[in-house]
Amino acid sequence: MTKLLTTTALFVGLALCPTFAAAADDLFTSPDGAFSLYGSVGLANVKAGEFVYDGSHKLSQLNWESQGMTLYTLGADAQIDKNWKVRAAFNVGTGGDGHMVDYDWMDYSNDDWTDRSTHPDTQLDHYFSGSVEVDRQVYENDTTSFDVGAGFRYTDVKWTAYGGSYIYSSGGFRDDVGDFPDGERGISYQQKIPVGFLAVNGAHTIGALTLSGGLQGGLSFGIDDIDDHWMRDLRFYDSMEIAPMIGANVTANYQLNEMAALFVTGSFERVFHARGDMKMVDTTGASPDVHQSDAAGATYQAMSISFGLKGTF
Repeated sequence: MTKLLTTTALFVGLALCPTFAAAADDLFTSPDGAFSLYGSVGLANVKAGEFVYDGSHKLSQLNWESQGMTLYTLGADAQIDKNWKVRAAFNVGTGGDGHMVDYDWMDYSNDDWTDRSTHPDTQLDHYFSGSVEVDRQVYENDTTSFDVGAGFRYTDVKWTAYGGSYIYSSGGFRDDVGDFPDGERGISYQQKIPVGFLAVNGAHTIGALTLSGGLQGGLSFGIDDIDDHWMRDLRFYDSMEIAPMIGANVTANYQLNEMAALFVTGSFERVFHARGDMKMVDTTGASPDVHQSDAAGATYQAMSISFGLKGTF
């Protein structure tokens, strides 16, 4: 966490930056330069919000997060003709410092939370993200170019929280304090996020320095999530409504010589809060499924940053 925040502070101009792409080394480029493959390694913060509602009253909020996640990217760019380009990327995240806090508001007459559990041992089970974007060049001169485009991205992320501590309101307000056994599986949470977006991209070269970046705006086509409460034998399936999405990315590339360049790159994406329907399943089969309309909510956010040396061969 400290390493990622320090780097972000040093490059604050990159903090508002979507695609979780770290800067890339070309692995292969065709002789005419029309097709290239690249790979990269970076760091990322990923977090998600999980909500439960009873009408306008918020019953529960779970804050899931992984900080300093290692992010691996493999991508390809293809120039179809002079003006059209296709970009694709696939990302895998591992590790990081995970954390989850679960708040409940069981007293409808009080705005303060009544129950809270904290889970420092929260592990990232998986993180995958893939995107495809088609761009058309609308302007170009010797130093500057601009593209407009459209794309689709799909993200799948899952955490599991183990052990931790709790403060519950059992007989009175926050009167029950204790710990869960270390290593005991408590809650798992998975989000599946399809997003469609429009993009504006630009690049400008000043001597050996090239600055490039893009802005994205679009919609998530409904976050679908699965929430397992292992100690209670309950599983929740939630389907959110359409929600706005924004993103940005920026890269500074300094050409040291014909073979090497120093780069810094960053990215940012946010899917805003949306509510949706919930289905509760008793995994033991002892009770029938329960369906509740407009009882769930979700948010998602990710940021990555990378820097290093890029080689051309």
